[in-house]
Amino acid sequence: MLVEKNDAYLQGKLTKKEVSQWAIETLQRECFTADELLIEDTITALSLLHDEDKRFDTAKEDLIFLRDCLLGKKSYAVKIEFLPAVAGTK
Repeated sequence: MLVEKNDAYLQGKLTKKEVSQWAIETLQRECFTADELLIEDTITALSLLHDEDKRFDTAKEDLIFLRDCLLGKKSYAVKIEFLPAVAGTK
């Protein structure tokens, strides 16, 4: 469904408002695991289309790249760093 939403926006079948509303609702409802970072990042990129000012839009090239990663056509590398635990905190 995510690739379809992304493509629908890129093809002009969904407006910025429609796709960003769907993405925002999805982010509010879902909890993503570490192995779902590509999915979360793609939905977050779509949610950023909510602003009326085009200067703040996610670039279409980025949305195409994320789609290609979701389809396995390109690799998506993410580096995650964890801070060391501080004594006395949980």
